[in-house]
Amino acid sequence: MRYARFHRFWPALPGTIWVLIGLILCGVWCAHAQEAADVYSGSPGQVIFTQRAIRHIEERHWPDSPAQGAGKFAPGITEDSLRELVTEAVANGQVRQNTHGRPGKIYEYAFSHAIGVTIDGNPAHRLRVVVNQRNRLVTAFPF
Repeated sequence: MRYARFHRFWPALPGTIWVLIGLILCGVWCAHAQEAADVYSGSPGQVIFTQRAIRHIEERHWPDSPAQGAGKFAPGITEDSLRELVTEAVANGQVRQNTHGRPGKIYEYAFSHAIGVTIDGNPAHRLRVVVNQRNRLVTAFPF
């Protein structure tokens, strides 16, 4: 009875509900698609860059980051130059298992020029790159 009374004032109620359900499902699908689009992957063996990892690096290791106790990249770094540094470090650096039983690998590479500053504020020529077991970038920082 109640539905019939309400349906008289809003005859399109059932259709509206289905449209809302469709929009919600579309939003969920779009969120998953965006996450997939946030991944930049090269050929096998290369690091996969995600927006989450880049955001972490920018928040903690960018030159203007207020984070304490972290190596910082030199002023002028861009996302593109970060990708180049990481790619070079992974291609040419020393690799070892991640520490404390964590899955993944750590790559370390010494550049011929300063790429930032260490935790102590000294010039840093080395880059440490941490990737997870699926070769997705976790973090990268000068040390």
